[in-house]
Amino acid sequence: MKTIKFKFIAFLIVLASISACSTEKNEGYCFRSVYTAVKSVAGPETTAVNTAITINVTYVPLGTCGKFKQFTESTTFPKEIKVLVDYEGCNCLPTEKEETIPYSFTATTAGEYILKFQTADPSSPVTKKITVTE
Repeated sequence: MKTIKFKFIAFLIVLASISACSTEKNEGYCFRSVYTAVKSVAGPETTAVNTAITINVTYVPLGTCGKFKQFTESTTFPKEIKVLVDYEGCNCLPTEKEETIPYSFTATTAGEYILKFQTADPSSPVTKKITVTE
């Protein structure tokens, strides 16, 4: 049921981006930035202070013309992290191909840190707990 709901939402967003084409002097040019749901994250659960770790974040772009732009994140913990994807083009076909991008995390003090990655259901983020030691 979640897969059908996700595909329907993805289809609506792709359809909206196609209809967002400009009819002014840039006729035929379509561009849109959209936060895209994370499917999974993988990476170490421990690290040392001031030592960067890489967490692999997997998502499915809403269309074939989607390209990762950046992560946006809250400034407090638990840190809420979103994947921002740019969609350029008026003929973006829906896709189910997963993309994986690296997210870098570094802590300056020891402790437990919670990272929450946005999913299609905002009340159920993908959560990653990282223990940082001296």
